[in-house]
Amino acid sequence: MELSDSESDGRFTVAFLGPLGTYTHEAAYKRFADHAHYLERKTIADVFSSLSPSVPLGVVPQENSTFGSVIETCNALRGSHPGFVRGEVLLKIDHCLLVRKGVKLDEIRKVMSHEQALGQCQEFLATHLPLATLEKSTSTAAAARALLDNPPECAAICSQICATLFQGLEVLRQGIQGETMNFTRFYVVAHSRETVMPFRHPLDGKALVRISAPKLPSKSSSTPRSIVQLLDSLRLDVTFIDRRPSVSLEPFHDVYFVGVCNLVDEPGRSGEDLWSSWTSEVDEAAERVRQMGGDIDVLGVW
Repeated sequence: MELSDSESDGRFTVAFLGPLGTYTHEAAYKRFADHAHYLERKTIADVFSSLSPSVPLGVVPQENSTFGSVIETCNALRGSHPGFVRGEVLLKIDHCLLVRKGVKLDEIRKVMSHEQALGQCQEFLATHLPLATLEKSTSTAAAARALLDNPPECAAICSQICATLFQGLEVLRQGIQGETMNFTRFYVVAHSRETVMPFRHPLDGKALVRISAPKLPSKSSSTPRSIVQLLDSLRLDVTFIDRRPSVSLEPFHDVYFVGVCNLVDEPGRSGEDLWSSWTSEVDEAAERVRQMGGDIDVLGVW
């Protein structure tokens, strides 16, 4: 198996959507704590491209409970080298409105944040800042950092910790998201399927596959299968289906990201045995899809 390079102090490196203070940074720390070195990346695509034997792991946002899938992560998973998902982290999101010290709410003319955060706080923005310009940033923390270089009438939506990380900022409003039960799921992505995880983590019994159905050449042909038939051939419990445009040259040919799970508990078996057994089960399901004429890639097992 491929062994991950480690730092001189024995810690491994984890890339994340930076800068410091993003919710992704918080999620990465929740999973790995002080066992890792944390490598800031500017975009989600940069996290994926950073994966290597020396940077064996990355953490990226995958889906928010109120705003849906993170498109940039979906786009990265459509590529030919998307890494391999080996875990997930669930984090409660509590958005704050940050400003430079002394700025009042009625003075704000522009609000900056990641598109997910802007969407999650749209009710607050429509009620309290209906005339403010909304500007997308690469991350919530990047928006907070940008306040230091922008006019004082700007504000940022981000986590409370950013007021501590960046001097001169303060929290003007807290908990401004529309839903109090606001969670984001993050993927832990490995460099490859063979990457050895740094320490054991309980098996979730989940997997992610990417499926595309062949296009029907004509109405008279019955050989190619529909996506419904391909999903049925998995014979696994499906937890979600996310349809995205394919990166192929053929227009309107979609790919489907499908989450599957194994609800069977097998007490007495080691974590490594369970992972190996679950991986084999997913691989067998993928082979059934191929035998039906579908195109499938296993993108993660955890």
